[in-house]
Amino acid sequence: MVVKIKIFHKMKKNLTFLISMTLCLAVCFVSCEDAKFDESLPVNPVLTPIKAVTAQDGKDIATGVISDKDRTIVLDLNNLKSLSNVNIHLSISKRAKLISPTDTILTLDLTKPYHIRIDNLYSELDYTLTASIPEYISIDNSVFKEYRLNNDTQQMEGNIIYLWDKGIMSKPENYGEIGYKNYLTGECFTFDMGDYYHLYRFRASLYWAYTNVCPKNYELWGYLEDGTPPVDGDWSKWTKLGTLDNSKSTLADFAKGDMLEFTKDKSPFVRYLRVKCLENYKNPPTTAISLCEITLWGYNM
Repeated sequence: MVVKIKIFHKMKKNLTFLISMTLCLAVCFVSCEDAKFDESLPVNPVLTPIKAVTAQDGKDIATGVISDKDRTIVLDLNNLKSLSNVNIHLSISKRAKLISPTDTILTLDLTKPYHIRIDNLYSELDYTLTASIPEYISIDNSVFKEYRLNNDTQQMEGNIIYLWDKGIMSKPENYGEIGYKNYLTGECFTFDMGDYYHLYRFRASLYWAYTNVCPKNYELWGYLEDGTPPVDGDWSKWTKLGTLDNSKSTLADFAKGDMLEFTKDKSPFVRYLRVKCLENYKNPPTTAISLCEITLWGYNM
């Protein structure tokens, strides 16, 4: 009798084990079947749904700065006078869908923010497009050229083109930084900016640090009459725009150069400019002048 009971318990235990194994196999089979027949692909959102935003900025093309983190697009337009009718082109990723607007070529009123909605395969995102016209712009000095007049003094060292090759020393006596290039002339030189501008700022970057032929007291003149300046260089036909005096400057002021600024209401509209030295740092002083760069800005008018 005891033997039969033991056999019964053993059979019961084996039966329970078999049932458990059968259930596990069934679950595994169902799971495997589900995995086998689930053919859906994971959805990966488009991280850069808007590839580019460009605008017609006069004769130039301006490219917007896109932040996918902040969902903003910023356009700086240097040539337009108004933001009320700006021609815009949107470049959209092939995997993204533009919802609003529905076209990629637009004419927009950007005097206020403009909203763009796009589907990146995961959700709909809203980007804010804004634009601005700066008060003043940097004048492209790569088109500057000498406009020699009869009473301009002769070149003594270097070349006048060094004045617009973007070579500016970051600290005194760091001549190797700009390849030891400066323009040295006797008293005055004349140059053509290539177009007319309402001047905002004139900057003269120095070569000598308040010594030798570094200008101490000098002037900026402009030709404000119609046409081109007479080749005789008659100073009575020119207008003095301002005086630069760095006699109180220190070595800490060297890198920023000598500045001359104009308010918008008194900004000269000019193309041809002359620089005339009255006194340099030599002992005794002369009118020879040495500079390494000239830079100009104009009001965006």
